[in-house]
Amino acid sequence: AGRTASRLIDGSGWGETVLGSGQFVHTDNVSEGGSSMWNGDWNSSLVFDLGKPCHVNGMYVWNYNEGSGWNSRGVKDLLVLSSSDGKTYVPVGQFSLVEAAGQEDEPGQAVAFAAALRARYFKFQILSNYRGGEMSGLSEVRFSNADAQAIATQLIVWKPSYPRPTHPRLKIGQPLAGAENIVYPPDFGAIDVTAAPYFAKGDGTTDDTAAIQKALDAHPSSGAIIYLPNGIYRISDTLHWPHGNNPGGEEKETVLQGQSREGTVLRLPDNCPGFGSPRRPKSPIMTGQAPAQRFGNEIHNLTVDTGAGNPGACGIQFIANNQGGVYDVTIVSGDGQGVKGLDLGYTDEQGPCFIKNVRVQGFDIGVYAATSVASVTLEHIDVVSQNKAGVRNDGQPFTLRDLRSRNAVPALIAAGGFTTVVGAHLSGIGSAAKEAAIFALATLSGRDIRTSGYKAALSDRTAHTQDITGPNLPLFLSRPAASLFGAPGSPLRLAIRETPEAPWNDPKTWVSPQRFGAKVDDGQDDSEAIQKAIDSGASTVYLPRGSYTIAHTIIIRGAVRRIIGGKAFLIIAAPLRDEAQPVFRLAPGTSPVVTLEGINTDFSGGPFYFMEDNSPRTLVLRRLAINFQAADAFHGKGPGTVFIEDVVGHYFKFHHQTVWARQFNVEGDGEHVLNDGGIMWILGLKTEGGGTLLKTRSGGKTELLGSFSYSVGAHLPDPMFVIENSAATLSFGEVCYTGQPYDSIVRQVRGTVTKVMKKADPAWGGAFTLFTASP
Repeated sequence: AGRTASRLIDGSGWGETVLGSGQFVHTDNVSEGGSSMWNGDWNSSLVFDLGKPCHVNGMYVWNYNEGSGWNSRGVKDLLVLSSSDGKTYVPVGQFSLVEAAGQEDEPGQAVAFAAALRARYFKFQILSNYRGGEMSGLSEVRFSNADAQAIATQLIVWKPSYPRPTHPRLKIGQPLAGAENIVYPPDFGAIDVTAAPYFAKGDGTTDDTAAIQKALDAHPSSGAIIYLPNGIYRISDTLHWPHGNNPGGEEKETVLQGQSREGTVLRLPDNCPGFGSPRRPKSPIMTGQAPAQRFGNEIHNLTVDTGAGNPGACGIQFIANNQGGVYDVTIVSGDGQGVKGLDLGYTDEQGPCFIKNVRVQGFDIGVYAATSVASVTLEHIDVVSQNKAGVRNDGQPFTLRDLRSRNAVPALIAAGGFTTVVGAHLSGIGSAAKEAAIFALATLSGRDIRTSGYKAALSDRTAHTQDITGPNLPLFLSRPAASLFGAPGSPLRLAIRETPEAPWNDPKTWVSPQRFGAKVDDGQDDSEAIQKAIDSGASTVYLPRGSYTIAHTIIIRGAVRRIIGGKAFLIIAAPLRDEAQPVFRLAPGTSPVVTLEGINTDFSGGPFYFMEDNSPRTLVLRRLAINFQAADAFHGKGPGTVFIEDVVGHYFKFHHQTVWARQFNVEGDGEHVLNDGGIMWILGLKTEGGGTLLKTRSGGKTELLGSFSYSVGAHLPDPMFVIENSAATLSFGEVCYTGQPYDSIVRQVRGTVTKVMKKADPAWGGAFTLFTASP
């Protein structure tokens, strides 16, 4: 019932793999939309009326594709006849059709006629089928217009646009000359997938999927670093972040770490089963699903190669929340096919997370984001040879600095959400001469964008349709800038400095507090042992994975330049828990730059706070989860500069300091961030809770580039931003599901005059593409 001949021409069950791809396939679900195929007597004849005489050179046929073995009803031998009047038919030819696979996304078959002909009617006389029974069937038929193009010998023809990528052939763990060499001390807590009991081979031939998955599953949500020495790891199925047995605690606090970006390769075999359907995207790495509890997930220093003949592949499907990200990673398609390189939009409740130093080659879309929460911050992104777009945002608060693209398609499509772009070099090649480099379909704030080879720098499809030829864009705002005093000014354009990188010195020179008596997870005070490790003269102090009890302030001094945790977890105990003292205090020392990274804290609260910085030295806080519910994260005064990268915490107070922050996630109710007379540059600020999100006072300067307030909790009467006799420029939005968004957005004090922008002001409208304030 319902499987009528009209199903062959109505498009039911038939469509493009990706809109605009030109790759047409048919489903195996015979009941899709009520019915999606035709079947009847095996010796049936069918007549197609094109409506008028047409010049036809062939046809495309999707054979009967019902699953569970019913695909054998498909037509095997077919006689085709043509007619101009529907009465007199002449033979066109006898053809053999390929049996459909009975699986999702049947690619169909091109059938070329011996010569083009003009006719209105075509009759199919079925001579045989594959089943041998009384029923025959087809799924879809399309005729080819000879005036438009020659009939293809195959329905889908894929031609790679670049040579196949190659990778170094290294022995397991062999350092790659000229590359980083990320190795850890034996007791760091990293899980080597090539060691017992996992025994991954990394030889490019052995299937290592089960071995790596075993290592993941053995350490769920525990801060484990799953370590892959240099080698080529053959992956034939998705590596899933471990679920574990703790409800609500799944798929988080897991790190996949390679020895080097170019030397550690995870590679799909060509034509890998399960990766052939773009309508069912699948990735060799997937880090979890919503809800937003995927804290601390990270991927570092490796390459993912999705092979050739895998059009349904995504390179990495990644989610992290609050803290986490993808660092120093290359994602390549062996032949250019694939759905998305880095897929950040496959699940809801993404972010906040940080994507840094990522290169994507091939795929329909290089980097993809979607859904409305909870923000993605990206820096130093390189997209090359995509089929549809270099980067596409369909809904996120999406902040991107330093986008480099070389493409024949648009480099960036801002289709939803709020996209902020700071600095871009977009090179168009080939058909890019007919395209815009950027399409603005939703809220977009962009500046310092350089293009070449494109028809236009940007196509504005927001309030009105217009192309901005460029080729360069110093500033583009999809909505007008706003201010409280007079006409809006220009962006502050504060100086931008890169986060300093700590040298990765020989792990044999590292020192851990275990050498001085510390024991993880025993509940005993480890403060003295950590202090002794810092005072030992080593430049790198490491905290192996596990929990440490801290009862006294730890002073960072002497020769130490890096304190790195293996996702080490700090528990604050008395007497420190009850004192207005820091967990760490930065003091003078021999290294001008000190980095603290890879550490988590507990959720206790109190008068204590995480970090005190009154030093002239530069401090780098990276990959930290400072989760004190009622305690401050940072108190800083003095001449030292501060870098913050991929950090979540509560309440940061900077007095006369210079701060560069990236993926800065500040939560809680109350004043989130204070800039008291300093200089603050922020790329991607995500906040949660109520109270003032950012106060700038005492002649300070603040430049906030992108991200948003997730407005929940006790909002209090405070405005979102306070600017007192200071300078600020803000690009920022708000998402609120409680029905209680901020009532006051900005309160600005200039001399003796105070003005407030309320939420009803049309200059706000839920987001600032640019708000400017001067003292």
